[in-house]
Amino acid sequence: MAENTKTLTLIDGNSLMFRSYYATAYTNNLMKTKDGLYTNALFGFCNMLNKMLTEELEYAFVAFDAGSKTFRHQQFTTYKSTRKPLPEELRVQIPLIKQYLDILKVKRAESLDFEADDLLASVAVHSKKAFQKIHIITGDRDLLQMVDDKISVFLTKKGIGELDEYNQANFYEKMQLHPFQIVEYKAIVGDASDNLPGIKGLGNVSAIKLLNQYQTLDNIYEHLDELTPKMKQAFIENKEIAYQCRFLASLKRDILFDWPLSELKIGHFDLHELVAFFQKVEFNHFLKKLNKQHEGPSKDIIFVKDALTPMQVDSNEALYVSAEVFGSNYYTGTFLGLGLVNAFQQWFVTAEAVGSNKDVKQILEDAKLPKITYDVKTLNLVLARNDIHLQGVTDDLLLASYIINPQYAFDDPKKTFDNFGINHLAYYDNVYGANKKMSIPALEEYAKYSIDKGLTMKALLGELRKQLAAIDCLSLYEMELQLSFVLSRIEQNGLLIAVDKLEMVGVELVKKADHIAQDIYFIAGEDFNINSPKQLGEVLFEKLHLPHGKKNKLGYSTNVDVLEKLAKDYEIAKKVLEYRAYTKLISTYINGLKEAMDGNHFIHPLYKQALTLTGRLSSVEPNIQNMPVRTEEGQVIREFFVSRFPDGAILSADYSQIELRVLAHMADDPVMIAAFSQAFDFHTQTASTIFEVPVEQVSKEMRRVAKAINFGIIYGMSAWGLSETIDISPLEANLFINKYFFTFQKTKAFLDAVVANVKKDGYTKTILGRRRYIPEAVSENNNLRSFGERTAMNAPIQGSAADIIKIAMIRIDERMKNEQLKSLMIAQVHDELLFDCPKAEVEIMRGLVKEEMEQAFSLKVKLQAEVNVGKTWAEAK
Repeated sequence: MAENTKTLTLIDGNSLMFRSYYATAYTNNLMKTKDGLYTNALFGFCNMLNKMLTEELEYAFVAFDAGSKTFRHQQFTTYKSTRKPLPEELRVQIPLIKQYLDILKVKRAESLDFEADDLLASVAVHSKKAFQKIHIITGDRDLLQMVDDKISVFLTKKGIGELDEYNQANFYEKMQLHPFQIVEYKAIVGDASDNLPGIKGLGNVSAIKLLNQYQTLDNIYEHLDELTPKMKQAFIENKEIAYQCRFLASLKRDILFDWPLSELKIGHFDLHELVAFFQKVEFNHFLKKLNKQHEGPSKDIIFVKDALTPMQVDSNEALYVSAEVFGSNYYTGTFLGLGLVNAFQQWFVTAEAVGSNKDVKQILEDAKLPKITYDVKTLNLVLARNDIHLQGVTDDLLLASYIINPQYAFDDPKKTFDNFGINHLAYYDNVYGANKKMSIPALEEYAKYSIDKGLTMKALLGELRKQLAAIDCLSLYEMELQLSFVLSRIEQNGLLIAVDKLEMVGVELVKKADHIAQDIYFIAGEDFNINSPKQLGEVLFEKLHLPHGKKNKLGYSTNVDVLEKLAKDYEIAKKVLEYRAYTKLISTYINGLKEAMDGNHFIHPLYKQALTLTGRLSSVEPNIQNMPVRTEEGQVIREFFVSRFPDGAILSADYSQIELRVLAHMADDPVMIAAFSQAFDFHTQTASTIFEVPVEQVSKEMRRVAKAINFGIIYGMSAWGLSETIDISPLEANLFINKYFFTFQKTKAFLDAVVANVKKDGYTKTILGRRRYIPEAVSENNNLRSFGERTAMNAPIQGSAADIIKIAMIRIDERMKNEQLKSLMIAQVHDELLFDCPKAEVEIMRGLVKEEMEQAFSLKVKLQAEVNVGKTWAEAK
């Protein structure tokens, strides 16, 4: 390289790395990712380097220690022997730091024979002719010996947040020494960090005074007679050590490198690769700084406001479509319009034009025109209500994000995109307001927001598809995309409520609740607010003196666990539980269903496809998946759901023990597989095996225990948990579990392997490859770790069952369309599907649904679906 005016920056990688780590290590709350990867040292390192890059850093070199013993260890066997071992939390970050430098195309090196300081010193000496200035950044004062007319040393202080510059002009003022005297100084005082003893009895003040007078160690020894007797004796007794310390403190400046100085120029890094790296380590702070590099050039928005405004798009260019809906419930909210973006243009189509403009309808129904959106279910539903049959959708970034990591997906696209490094999009609440302050802003404002979403989708699509491919989840993604259209039809179909029956039952429930309240007041000897935990606690535990736990600031605990234990011996506790059950039915289901009904007495629950961590669907407004199942009241509530067809029927199809069948398949347990093939039900067969009695002699109690164990195993239930469930001692429960696993040995091996793998990989996988990340499994907190292990056992089983019923829903929906049936799929409740059928189609649907559910996925244990029909959901159940 020819001589120029450039500056070379040399970085002590080890020093910066250590300081970054220990800057926060003292808090015992180290920064780490959701998957448990420690990143605090990496963050500090990135922060420092990122700051340098923003200051137009062009040439740089980073040196690391290789971790091996160098020539200094050969000279002095106890060299650095007092240093503590490298913390494991820091060690795992070193490869990430080096990867970060490689992505940025910053030259780095390490040597088995020399330390990082030696490499920096040699590069500095060899580079003097090529650079006008050389800056060395370190926390190690050994490098101060390199300061001269071209070389400045910047020492990190206050962790790594500030740099203290040492140059030729200020060096003596700061140190009271000259740069060449640093090694002489270390010869006298030593260096505790390197285990260099120096001359005993001499400290900082004496060393500086001597070096100012005699300049060097050699000169001091030539003038020993001028020293005090005590000091003279110290120098004589420690002469060998002093010279050894000076040798060890002296940096090597003549190391030869097999690469040219031109490699010190920072290359052009791949922005995509850097974004992916920051996403991996969850550094949203740095991702924000990269946003502007993702943004395309600003273009004018073309507004399509009526039926007459023409609209044309290039059929070869993908169209990014964003629906604007005011309100959290897109079914009852106000549809405002669509934002459309392609490679050349940006449009905003108002709601009026969506429903009336033929060009818009033709574009959205063109199956050959690729369309990308965020939450295709919402888009499909609002368009269907405008008589538009959406076609050509190839991607949904909400679903893609959800499959990559369920914790990355949110209703608000801003929150989702933040996880992938694009942070310039506004929050939904910032555009429309929140809670009581919600309002529709000016057209130009929400149009721009809609276009920004389209541009963001355009920037992210390639990266998300790349990540889906990397985790082998493209097929799963395609399945979820198909399911979205099925779910939007389910939501639109809705469920019809028998209002007269609802009103009548509501009145009866209020009467029952009032009657129970009077019983409670009678036992208590006074009226009080039963719904107040404070007042209830005072009555139960202070007035009636029932057994209780400690009283806290809020009073006594009166939660369900406390009351259930008391209910065994105290009538009032039993009555309070009954009262709560009735009042919950009234508030949640009677009043809740009334509020959720539309003008035609239909409810339209919304299905959250990208919410749960397991892959299960979740319903809201109202949550019909949370209806009580086994209680008499639950059956009463199901009586409200009736057919919309004259003489029609509700058909319920429920998978039988699907999670246990999935477990048998995934564990490949021959004993469990054989048990499912017997004529008796699985719980009876299990009881026969673990109690060692013929199936004909299995009692109800034996079957109850076996059933509790079967389902408890799926959720990683402990002996204590089982003992609470079936009311036996933990010792007895432990014996049952041991007997169970002795019988189903491959099931035990499978569950152990799942836990081991989640600790190694950080995630579990379903049959279709759906991942669930469980960082709690490697937590240092025992309770969190136990929770993580139990979650890991259940996740692949519950998630696989969820995947299978989703496949069944798609198959059934396709068959119903192909056979032009009038029947409607109206709900999914985990393992159960509900249909509303005209009388003429009931038997057709009975066979169709059973066939498609049982053939949805091939397991080693045959899937079984139970299909029932009735005038109401209760009758069908």
